[in-house]
Amino acid sequence: MAQDSQTKPLDLAEWSYFWLGVERAELARGTVVSGRQMYVEYWVPAAVRHPFPIVMIHGGGGQGTDWMGAPDGRRGWATYFLEEGFRVYVVDRPGHGRSPFHPDLDGPFPRGAATYEGVARQFTAPEKAAKPYGPQAAKHTQWPGTGVLGDPTVDQVIPGQGGSFLSDLEATHNVWRKRLEELFDKIGPAMIMTHSMGGPNAWIAGDARPGLVKAMIGIEPAGPPFGNLKYGVTACKMTFDPPVNDASDLKTVKMMPGAPGQDAYFIQAEPARKLKNLLNIPALLVTSEASYHVPYDPGTVAFLRQAGVSLDNIKLWEIGIKGNAHFMMMEKNNREVLQPVLDWIAAKVEKNVARVAAAQPGETAMNLADTGIFWVGAEKKTMPYGTIVAGQMFVQYLLPRQVRHPYPIVLVHGGGAQMLHFMGQGGGEAGWAHYFAQAGYRVYLLDRPGHGRAPYHPDALGPIGPVPTYESIAADLKRSASGPHKRWQGSGDIGNDPRMDQLFAQQNAAPRDNAATQKMWATGGAQLLDKIGPAVFLVHSAAGPFGYLVANLRPQMVKGIVAVEGGLPADDQLQLENYRGFPIAVVTAENSGRTGGPAAVARLKSGGCDAEDVQLRDQGILGNGHFMMLENNRKQVFDVIQAWLDRKVKA
Repeated sequence: MAQDSQTKPLDLAEWSYFWLGVERAELARGTVVSGRQMYVEYWVPAAVRHPFPIVMIHGGGGQGTDWMGAPDGRRGWATYFLEEGFRVYVVDRPGHGRSPFHPDLDGPFPRGAATYEGVARQFTAPEKAAKPYGPQAAKHTQWPGTGVLGDPTVDQVIPGQGGSFLSDLEATHNVWRKRLEELFDKIGPAMIMTHSMGGPNAWIAGDARPGLVKAMIGIEPAGPPFGNLKYGVTACKMTFDPPVNDASDLKTVKMMPGAPGQDAYFIQAEPARKLKNLLNIPALLVTSEASYHVPYDPGTVAFLRQAGVSLDNIKLWEIGIKGNAHFMMMEKNNREVLQPVLDWIAAKVEKNVARVAAAQPGETAMNLADTGIFWVGAEKKTMPYGTIVAGQMFVQYLLPRQVRHPYPIVLVHGGGAQMLHFMGQGGGEAGWAHYFAQAGYRVYLLDRPGHGRAPYHPDALGPIGPVPTYESIAADLKRSASGPHKRWQGSGDIGNDPRMDQLFAQQNAAPRDNAATQKMWATGGAQLLDKIGPAVFLVHSAAGPFGYLVANLRPQMVKGIVAVEGGLPADDQLQLENYRGFPIAVVTAENSGRTGGPAAVARLKSGGCDAEDVQLRDQGILGNGHFMMLENNRKQVFDVIQAWLDRKVKA
């Protein structure tokens, strides 16, 4: 986790998430989410010191994790912004990260997964490449490891690379435009920071909502102008003056390089049309010394300035910040790289703007010593086109300032889910992760292989199951959405339940090879314990075997299992002798229709295990269904689990 001795504590008024663009589609198998949804995770500091939030949008094959941590355990830019008192919104673009890509919706998976060799050449060790992208690659010095295969810091980068979206770039940019309109309409005035292939989001957002976008910051944004960016810096239509009906209306002229090491580029032929909606929005483009962007960022700068954009260009090496490549936000000096951006915001965006009042703490408020991310379980797999990663699990942690319990809690989501099930229903609504952190537990949330931020690719994980349908969980919601003890807060009706849409936006298809996947659970879980020490596992639904499988490898390090309607491993994996050293609770809700708890407890007890059948109805908690951690009495259910932990788990 954090390695910086200067790490500052984080007092949060809010940590939550929401989905935008949850649109339903009909397949022959049933109703699904269209795949155009966008995930937004956000943090609000208790002491807000800046008038505008920052929206952070990742690059090409990445996801929001690009901003959330450095590969050697230091903080990422999202957390640094939070330290400075900014409200922070981190996006997973459609088809990336938590916004899952699926071939049923988006077409075939891209040919080949990200390779260690490709990542090293382009991002982490360009200075060592047999055929570097240019002479500037030799100046790269800032990666916090060797940057090549075998470097553990690369093992903390490549697991997050993956995802894809529509093959039609113009259609992709048009989806981005819709989601950005929804985002800025929801959160109000804000700045937007983009990276690499996500770069056009800045210009698109400014064009779509000029009154709400207060700054456009491009960290080596996609370029150079034209080519597949047929409207100059975007593939979708922009608001030009005079108007442009089609990209062919933009006449171009080739400009020769203005300095050694630069490429020729295209700008508009004069008289140039202006990007009407961007004229009054401060803009910044940042280029690092050793990046492959050095030759062509000048073309992007020239195009935007010619189109009337008030654009500043920070060339890091000209202000004494040297040795960075394209992943500058992850490198050794990432905080130093961020400082001139913060200075620019203060001078160009915030000057003479009134500050905002301190945020009012909500139910997701937490006082943390630290929060961050890392990966476990990454296994290397050799393919004809290079070395890829398989089996990685994403871990996000919350470390309270006051730890009051001897062991951390590891929260493992169910079948087609992500860790979001433990983060509440979003929009500032607390979940079990918040409750555990508020109670003084160190909290580790997992995305299992192929789920959420642990990207799926068929070359790594084999064939994928079909995209989940609403019908697959509708019955579970209906059981707790009616009757005298109504616990699900929506109707449970497809097409008439916004909470159901928010839940279903995060559903993932699972890899088909269940045996191989469970082996990855065990390996990754054991690596997690080797990193964080002994812990308690709370597992849900289809993840029921998870804690037991980890205990087969690390029996002395599992200190308890809470199985929330989760079953046992298969008989050939059930090693009861490994489970006798810690307590086990099997929790069942009244209205879920799950009846296997008593038999699971009996089986464990027959092997000498300390197991307990916890029926919520016996605790006076009625009406809950399978998604009890999201229902209106989720805190009561949590209190039952915490009371059991206090009683049974001792240091």
